[in-house]
Amino acid sequence: MSRNEFRFVVDGVDLTPEQQSHIAGEIQKAGLAALSSAGAQLATPLALGHANLKLRPEWYGIWVIDGPFAQELGQKINDIGFWMPR
Repeated sequence: MSRNEFRFVVDGVDLTPEQQSHIAGEIQKAGLAALSSAGAQLATPLALGHANLKLRPEWYGIWVIDGPFAQELGQKINDIGFWMPR
């Protein structure tokens, strides 16, 4: 399984928590749009992410997982019954 990682770093700019959450949400949308416009072939994608500053910082942003691991993880999430309406 291959892994590609992209980062967006803002250094030296004071941002409020609201601004940080807003930027994180916009980056999530832009990342998914970039995958689509690049023509990435995803079989069973699972997108996980958050913009909640109180959660672990390494999870901040978005992770797109594809393939068997995405299916396995998605099934575990379904088994827990976790669901959030949009």
